[in-house]
Amino acid sequence: MPASTSEIQHGTSRLDDDGPDRASARFVFDVDDITYEHDRPRITGGEIMAMAGISPSDGLIQVLPDGSRKTVAPDEVVRLVPGAQFKRRPRFKRG
Repeated sequence: MPASTSEIQHGTSRLDDDGPDRASARFVFDVDDITYEHDRPRITGGEIMAMAGISPSDGLIQVLPDGSRKTVAPDEVVRLVPGAQFKRRPRFKRG
């Protein structure tokens, strides 16, 4: 089985440590079906939310290749891979 295209790393780390060949690369990802670009292969959940205009209180989820979903905390570091997709965390109302 091939490796998952989703990699989440916890904690803080250098976000630009993937070597000099990455300097001019652009990394794309989708949030709620809108495509965004980033200049580094790693980004925090908080940076994704800020780019997409999502309040940290709303929250963010990552849609994994198998269709499952994972909550992404504002301080989590996410590795951007081809096809990376995120969504605003859905709100549920009782009623």
